[in-house]
Amino acid sequence: MAKIYFDAATSGNPGPSVGAAVIITETERKIETTYLGEMDNHTAEWAAFKFALELASQHQVDNALVYTDSKLIEDSMQSESVKNPLFRPYFEQIQQLESHFLLLFVKWIPRKSNREANHYAQQGLFQYLKSNKKR
Repeated sequence: MAKIYFDAATSGNPGPSVGAAVIITETERKIETTYLGEMDNHTAEWAAFKFALELASQHQVDNALVYTDSKLIEDSMQSESVKNPLFRPYFEQIQQLESHFLLLFVKWIPRKSNREANHYAQQGLFQYLKSNKKR
């Protein structure tokens, strides 16, 4: 079973946001970041989750344990519902992505246990801000 860690970093709230995914399988370790757009930190977490599942699907991962430091995401996935209408499109897209997996579990972990994904999200945001700095 693959392990997937993801996180998002945002500059400002809302502001430019970058997501990172770390996918660990028996044969490889895949790390990717992506610019998510301008959004608040909670929306960025949802967007990063979606990105991580898309990436895992592209790499033919069919069983995964997804780790998140967002209690909101874990709770929403466990209850199969989301209250905030801002998150609903992400939630619905994630539910569709779930069909690509035979098994998919979402588990909350403390922020300190999600350091690698956090590091790459922060690093990606720094690079984005640096390359888009007004001259």
